[in-house]
Order: sequence, then C-alpha cells, then structure tokens
Amino acid sequence: MTTLRQILAHSFRLDVAQVTFKIRNSRGFLIPLNSCIPVNSKRMPYVLEVAKYFQHVNARPRSTTMTVIHRSLKSRLQGIMRRMERLEELLPQIKQKQHEKMTKDIDLLNQKLIFLHKRMEMAESCCWEGMFRRAPLW
Repeated sequence: MTTLRQILAHSFRLDVAQVTFKIRNSRGFLIPLNSCIPVNSKRMPYVLEVAKYFQHVNARPRSTTMTVIHRSLKSRLQGIMRRMERLEELLPQIKQKQHEKMTKDIDLLNQKLIFLHKRMEMAESCCWEGMFRRAPLW
C-alpha cells in the first residue's frame, strides 16, 4: 500500500503527508486501497479521489450555550475567591486560637504528669514486708 501511495504521489507531484487517497467503485462505494483490488474495466471503472485530511468534516454547532457554562464557572470562581478572602481575614484569629488551644493542651498534660509523678513516688515509698497484711479472699 505504501508503494502504491508513493507511486501515485510521485506521478501527480502530491505531498503524501497532507493528502489521503480514496478509491470508489462504479457504484460510488469506497474500496480499500491495496494490492487485492480487482482489475479496472471500462464498464466498471474506479474513481481515484485525492482529499486533504478532514476536508469533508463539517463542524457541528455546540449543544450547550457557552453563556451557561461561563456563568457557572464565574460563580464558582467568585465563591472560591470569597472563601480565600475570608480565610485571609481570619488568619490572625486562627493562629491565636491555635496557640491558645496548644497552651491549654500543654497545661493539661503537665497536670497529668504531675499526678503520675506523685503516684510513682507513692508506689516507690511502699516496701514489701514479706506477708499480706490482710488475708486474701481467695
């Protein structure tokens, strides 16, 4: 197929990269361009068409209007911008609240550590006397 295309392109001085070849039979149907094509005759001639790529493609009108899409995208963008501006305004307050929460958590952890430290000291002061003071219940 490539040699047939090259021969046709060379003989008609065509640029193969920009055109496509179509062969139609006597009834107007497209047939594949290869080496198995039946012999051409006067009663059933073949018609060779040379067309540029996408030459016969017509653009269809858009199914949705761009104004609807444009308005929805614009409203989304405005919503995002408002949220970003609000966050930028609240940034100092957010940092202050975060700092207060962190100091509160640190104070709570310090209280727990002090309590655990007292319990550990109480546990260290006890010593084993070798016998139960009360009889076990088992």
